[in-house]
Amino acid sequence: MKVCLGQINTTPGDFEGNISAIKKGIDLAVAGDCDLVVFPELSIPGYLSQDLIYHTEFVDQNLKALEDLITYTKGKSNRLHVVVGYIGRNEGAGKPFYNMASVFTNGEVAGTYKKQLLPFYDVFDELRYFEPGNELLMLKIAGKKVGVTICEDLWNDKNTDNYNYTNNPIAQYRSAGAEVILSLNSSPFVHDKPWQRLNHIAPATNEGLCIVYVNQRGGQDELVFDGQSFVLVDGNLIHLSSEIFRDSFDIVDIASAPVVLAHVNDVGNRSRVLSQSASLFDLLVLCLRDYVEKSGFDSLVIASSGGVDSAVVCKLACAAVGAKNVHAVRMPSIYSSDHARNDAIELHENLGCWDYEVEIFHESLVSMLNEKFHGFPNDASNLVTKKMLRGYGSVADENIQARLRDLYLMHFSNAFGAMPLATGNKIESACGFYTHFDMNFSFAPIKDLCKYQVVELAKGCVEIPSNIWKKPPSAELAPDQIDEESLLPYAILDPIVCAYVEDYVSTFDEFKRWGETQLSDKTSVSMVLNSMDPARFESWLNQAGAASDFHRIISLIGRMEYKRRQTCPGIKVSKVAFGIGRRIPIVEHWS
Repeated sequence: MKVCLGQINTTPGDFEGNISAIKKGIDLAVAGDCDLVVFPELSIPGYLSQDLIYHTEFVDQNLKALEDLITYTKGKSNRLHVVVGYIGRNEGAGKPFYNMASVFTNGEVAGTYKKQLLPFYDVFDELRYFEPGNELLMLKIAGKKVGVTICEDLWNDKNTDNYNYTNNPIAQYRSAGAEVILSLNSSPFVHDKPWQRLNHIAPATNEGLCIVYVNQRGGQDELVFDGQSFVLVDGNLIHLSSEIFRDSFDIVDIASAPVVLAHVNDVGNRSRVLSQSASLFDLLVLCLRDYVEKSGFDSLVIASSGGVDSAVVCKLACAAVGAKNVHAVRMPSIYSSDHARNDAIELHENLGCWDYEVEIFHESLVSMLNEKFHGFPNDASNLVTKKMLRGYGSVADENIQARLRDLYLMHFSNAFGAMPLATGNKIESACGFYTHFDMNFSFAPIKDLCKYQVVELAKGCVEIPSNIWKKPPSAELAPDQIDEESLLPYAILDPIVCAYVEDYVSTFDEFKRWGETQLSDKTSVSMVLNSMDPARFESWLNQAGAASDFHRIISLIGRMEYKRRQTCPGIKVSKVAFGIGRRIPIVEHWS
């Protein structure tokens, strides 16, 4: 049996573009004399389409596109079976739609399948729209008994979370004598996901079963899909699609393909699988590029400070759209250091992007504003008068510098048509360690990266001067300001944020156990300590003040929810990111 893996990049509502990619795959499969060509989950309407589904015309177009594809195959091949994902209507009781797959050949439908296991966790909300199916689809193709599943249907064998379902489609197919199972997927990337897929799915293929897993690639809003389509036979990997920057249509002869990796789910194969997977840098570039291009932009503008966060975002931007389409704006204040200026200029020269300098002068502006607002100096009941009498502190004067930079950058975007990028990371988002509105641009490429991940990316980029990632991080809003003096050292802060946000660790005793596990398990999925300073973290963990530090930070995370809710979207790469998959009330008294 020869199968073509149609690993394509879909866009919600782009029926013309999605269908064009599917037709290309069909034609290549015909030319390759294939028995099957398989495309991702919901490949006709695009994934995630979310509430677009509620528009009658949207679903109608999706069904019309399916009919056009079926007609397109008439006369193409007597043997090729095409498998695509689409939205079907439910005319009976329950939710209004089905998440479906259609199998057709030579202009005729051979069968349809309704997804049975509908995820409703993290970024997934399929039970909002879809009614679960309850029947298998078994077809005879090329002399083999072939079953069809959609994404989550494969995952009830894993027994690794709290989302186990009452039925198990894979077990049902095995009992029914299936020899090949086709799996249509739109599975977004998170850290360690390429290994987790193979690790959990491979055991289901023992005793001769073959699973053909086809996943979409590309960026869609906050999600990035890493492709990594594969074919497993009897626990062995016989094919892995590694291309992410363009659609791929790999053809695999299941009967004769050599084994790429035997007993793939052996724990010793984890590092090898991950080494063959797309890098974090490439996935960030892919998602940023798709967000920019699919939004109709071709140029980017960035506030470049000479710090590590803006340096990494600048590098990602140049990789995504080309250096001559990236505009880096330096906006020094009276507190900006010469080394920050020089580091930023060197970075821009190394990358080849455009460099601009626009000074900001905040002191005269603050004086003017305070004079205008202080209009009732003799009325002690006036808020401004009361604050002026006590002295309102320097924080507002510091923060207005960042707000001026935001204003200038937004003017550049508005006047010249470049999409503005935010440069904040996950730790800043967690602790609210940014000026309100400073993360309110169009897109935040490193929004879900901890500080250690940003530094690691910087170390791997030859264009980023080493001084940028070696020096202590600072917002330079006041003399000799250092970030870690206001919060905690990042070697401690990163693990606290990851544990609380991603693993819901909320007491210090839990956190201490979590930290000890991290220190002893170098293959941990979160990988928090792999690039940090484990000795420093372990020393702090046993200090007398560690518990109060921990509770101070998680309390801060809770209080900053209102700021995070007003930030722009960013790329999700962790188990739990601030954004689409995390639902926490703004006003609450628990944290």
